[in-house]
Amino acid sequence: MMVAEHPTSGVSKDILGSMHRLWCFLFGWIYYAAKGLWGPAVLSFLTCNGLLLIMPLWNRRIVGGWYEKQGWRVHLDER
Repeated sequence: MMVAEHPTSGVSKDILGSMHRLWCFLFGWIYYAAKGLWGPAVLSFLTCNGLLLIMPLWNRRIVGGWYEKQGWRVHLDER
């Protein structure tokens, strides 16, 4: 599980669960749009989810990188 923490407010948010690659593979651009990542959503739609394999395999980096660019601290939760 991946958790993002906002540095100023201290709010923690679960951003990826254990089945994130499966959800990305099954729902593609809808998955990214539901998370609010519009750039990857459009790219996923135009490339048929990165030719069905590329985007699900890189999903952790895509989502984690987006949150880091927004200023969140991203780390793995060891629950």
